[in-house]
Amino acid sequence: MTRYLAGLITATAALGAGVWLMLAPYGLDYPSGGTAVKVDMWTGAGACALSLATIVVWARAWRAQLRADGLLPERPAEQPAASSEQEQPPAPAPAVPTTEDLHSLLKPLVAALAADQLERTGNRHTEEDW
Repeated sequence: MTRYLAGLITATAALGAGVWLMLAPYGLDYPSGGTAVKVDMWTGAGACALSLATIVVWARAWRAQLRADGLLPERPAEQPAASSEQEQPPAPAPAVPTTEDLHSLLKPLVAALAADQLERTGNRHTEEDW
């Protein structure tokens, strides 16, 4: 695992160097139109492209090794498109609960909460206070 991390870190550092080369002409105020600007831009672009490709390769290799070690699950095999003969009817939509259904579900809960509150307060309050 260390070698994969080392490769990714090194490629990321190279990407940073490539970005620096591309930004340096503007940050350090190179003379415009000079050869140094062109060299830095092309060198930075090449370093960025190479380091991005390297990051992709190292990441894929690391992921393959993790799958081989059993630390990542295997990708599920893609299912071929089902033929129209094997199509199943869509599942029915779930029923929307009505107000009466919700009321009947919540009524015992509210009664239990009220009883618990009366028990905790030592019956200091009557039901008329509610």
